[in-house]
Amino acid sequence: MKRNNEYSVIKKNYKDYPSDWRTIELGNLLEKVRRPVEVISNCEYHEIGIRSHGKGLFYKETVKGSDLGSKSVFWIEADCLIINIVFAWEQAVGITTAQEKGMIASHRFPMWKSKGNVELNYLLKFFLTPFGKNLLELASPGGAGRNKTLGQDEFNKILVCIPSNIEEQQKIIKILTTWDKAIDLKERLISEKKQQKKWLMQNLLTGKKRLPGFTDEWQEVWLGDVFVFDGGIPVSRNELHMNEGICYLHYGDIHKSNKSYIDVKEEYSFLPKMLVSVNELNSNYLLCDGDVAFADASEDYEGTCKYVVVKNKENIPFIAGLHTIIARPTNDSISDEFKQHCFGSFNVKRQFAIHANGISVYGISKRSIAKISFSLPSLPEQTAIANILSTADHEIDLHQKQLEELKKQKKALMQQLLTGIVRVNAEKVI
Repeated sequence: MKRNNEYSVIKKNYKDYPSDWRTIELGNLLEKVRRPVEVISNCEYHEIGIRSHGKGLFYKETVKGSDLGSKSVFWIEADCLIINIVFAWEQAVGITTAQEKGMIASHRFPMWKSKGNVELNYLLKFFLTPFGKNLLELASPGGAGRNKTLGQDEFNKILVCIPSNIEEQQKIIKILTTWDKAIDLKERLISEKKQQKKWLMQNLLTGKKRLPGFTDEWQEVWLGDVFVFDGGIPVSRNELHMNEGICYLHYGDIHKSNKSYIDVKEEYSFLPKMLVSVNELNSNYLLCDGDVAFADASEDYEGTCKYVVVKNKENIPFIAGLHTIIARPTNDSISDEFKQHCFGSFNVKRQFAIHANGISVYGISKRSIAKISFSLPSLPEQTAIANILSTADHEIDLHQKQLEELKKQKKALMQQLLTGIVRVNAEKVI
């Protein structure tokens, strides 16, 4: 009864859609496709899966028929709406193509063809909206996770409101597909830029490639030669903030951060203006300008070599939290700009991986960090290398922001086009 009431509310919501659109159950739009495979034990089969959040189909490893056992599998047909019924509530929805024809899927991946009055890609776009996700959840009774399984009778009863004219559906798809292509191109470009930066780091930070005008020999140094080490404050964030009347900034979750440096002044500006007292605090816990903070524990061994360069010229009280090792420079042999990049080379990361120990959580000690070596050029060459790598970072960051903007535009378009707030031109695609 509750589910029927929810569908009634949904039907009322459709009253704001265009009057020439129709509200209809999916069972009247789709026809189920089901062709069982007669498994032959010595034959090989390609099985497919579906990623959540509308990220498409993927192919599993080839499997022999004998390894399928009693598992019920079905032939994939081209041009079908396909859903993972276990994760339908998480938008594990896709469209099959001719490329998947001849592959197989288990009974958990039912398929439907259009009866001719709906474009499957239109339905796919619809199910990738928050409203479409809500409808899939309503049709998936049960608890959380694998207990929430799409009921196929409930699926057939899902009410959708779609353009009556299939040409309008096709034009909407064409517009949204244009944004999809732009997003895909931008993601590929970002991936290429990251690969380019990785190449620059591997070559510039090791001296394999020298910049014009620099011929001085590089020094091979240990981190212990140029840093001294302290630990972060041995209490949690909550325990620290329990000190009444005292406000401390601290940065303890380095292994969860994607930043290469933090500007304390920028971070501090977000906190309420409170009286800061450090009288009872060991000054070794405070992060100073030019310090480098390493994570001493992480859920993956690469996390132990993540680091943050601190910018704190104003000497604002800023505390390194739990699971943090503070590396303080002993001299001016490394520029702050170079610090942001010099620990990112494969050689340094490899050494961190060797020294990291643990099973579920990896840790590294101050003594081990002190033994890690890297190549150090002259200060002028450090500056030149840092400028190139920082420019690469800036370019990647710019493309990331453009990507986020494209995604926002697409999201707004989906909301407007799939609800009829904005109609496509009858003569041409907008």
